[in-house]
Amino acid sequence: HATPVGLGWHPYFVKRANCCIAFKATGRWEMDALKLPTHRSASSGITAACAALDVDHCFDGWSGELHLQDDLLNTRITSNMTRVVVFTNAAQECIAIEPVSHVNNAINLMAQGIASAEALGVQVLQSGESMTREMTIHIEPLC
Repeated sequence: HATPVGLGWHPYFVKRANCCIAFKATGRWEMDALKLPTHRSASSGITAACAALDVDHCFDGWSGELHLQDDLLNTRITSNMTRVVVFTNAAQECIAIEPVSHVNNAINLMAQGIASAEALGVQVLQSGESMTREMTIHIEPLC
């Protein structure tokens, strides 16, 4: 049977002193009180210090490259996916950087007529088909 599929990774990184995040995107899915996306807004991504950052969103039109830098490490995350979920707030000691193939709750958003499968990143595989995606984490110490 044809089946909608999605893939993603969900790594968390420690927020050390002077941690900053930077990436480019074209959109951000806004969340309701239940933390489910409701609609897409234009967004150029994020370039910000992580300490006070309050974000829990899926960004689409992601360039496939994200930088996380602090006083000790320069971390570069790359992926062939075009969406990334970023989660952190001031109370968190870590930041989640999650390359994903589709928007959170995509199947229900499609059923509600909010967006098409293509706009949400949903891929339907036929019997015998497969899906692969890549992610690389490059870590370099700062001298």
